[in-house]
Amino acid sequence: MCPGYDLELEDGWILALGKIITSKHGKTLVTQATITGCPRSQLNGQNIIVKWSWVSPDRTFEADIIASARRLAEEDCPKMLLHLPEIYHSQQCDGLVLPCRCQEILHGNSEDRILRVMIQKELKPIQELEHPDMLAQAFKAIFGSHRHPGYRWLYEKAHIMHRDISVANLMFHEVDGKMYGVLNDFDHALDFGKKSVPASKQRTGTKPFMAIDLLLEPPEHLYRHDLESFLYVLVFLTCETKQPFLKHPKDETTLQQWAELAMLDLYYRKNAAITEGAFPPCKHGFDGFKVSITYLASLFGLGFGRRIMHGAEVRMAALRGTSVANFDDGTLGGAVTFDEFAACFKATTVPLMAHHIIVQPPQNPSNPSSRRLPRSRASLGSAKRFNIPGNYYITLYNNL
Repeated sequence: MCPGYDLELEDGWILALGKIITSKHGKTLVTQATITGCPRSQLNGQNIIVKWSWVSPDRTFEADIIASARRLAEEDCPKMLLHLPEIYHSQQCDGLVLPCRCQEILHGNSEDRILRVMIQKELKPIQELEHPDMLAQAFKAIFGSHRHPGYRWLYEKAHIMHRDISVANLMFHEVDGKMYGVLNDFDHALDFGKKSVPASKQRTGTKPFMAIDLLLEPPEHLYRHDLESFLYVLVFLTCETKQPFLKHPKDETTLQQWAELAMLDLYYRKNAAITEGAFPPCKHGFDGFKVSITYLASLFGLGFGRRIMHGAEVRMAALRGTSVANFDDGTLGGAVTFDEFAACFKATTVPLMAHHIIVQPPQNPSNPSSRRLPRSRASLGSAKRFNIPGNYYITLYNNL
């Protein structure tokens, strides 16, 4: 697993290992590599990613979940293939058990773990998209829109819940000169269509992006928990991570410190941020995302409020000897659904679009100087500061 070494896998795959990209708690290691030999000669010389994972043998192999989704996409929605990881090779090493025993001795973890290795196409982190227009395009495509199926297709059609939506797992790649957002890392994903049960005894998710309900005694993972994680990802990508929250300037806790907080402390911080709409200021040039953040946070705030109110109604009904209808916790009383979440990204609602407003003068064929002036993407961010005369009109730029 060291840079400079060659790795020989099953089926004739030979890799020249490169630098380590990430290492998670000694259980997952991601490295760069170059293919020097493989059954698919057209891949020779290509840079790829190698992922090493020590996981419970009862957990569905990540490569199998991705392969299942890609097979369905080929039949049902071919363009979804552009938004899924492309796996070249995977294998399980059943004989390697010593690290598993070390885990048990050092951490008191009695779960057996086996090594799984996966080779996939190299992707780029979404953080590299520094222009708000490109970030909005990738984020919307990963979640799903009318042109790109995204996570919604994954849940509704492939019956897969990701369960670890985080900044590190939102990626992108370029195909034929076009950029496509990709949801990566299905290590904790659940194929609920097969009614499988997660084998790990640990909660799933990355702490700064975990849904509020999952921070305490975690209940069953619901798709709205993944949607809440999408909100926190958007906050981390577009807000200042080292500045205090707007409504609590005396509280010096920042987004960057969320990973260090205890679960209970983070529960209260997130609850305050959601219910009060109190998030740090947006980064320079990303002010247009503030509307989206407020909109999405309000959906969850409304849902949590409905749940509290329903609890009061249940207690009151018990005193009166009456009953009330069951509460739909899966959608927080209908407040958090795919449709409500997706409405945030439609051009008609303006969120994610404040930096996409293009101001154009009315056309007058007899006056060439009054024709529409082309505006480059780089200048879109300043359009919202224009004084717009009454005879001008606004076009919302929506690239999805």
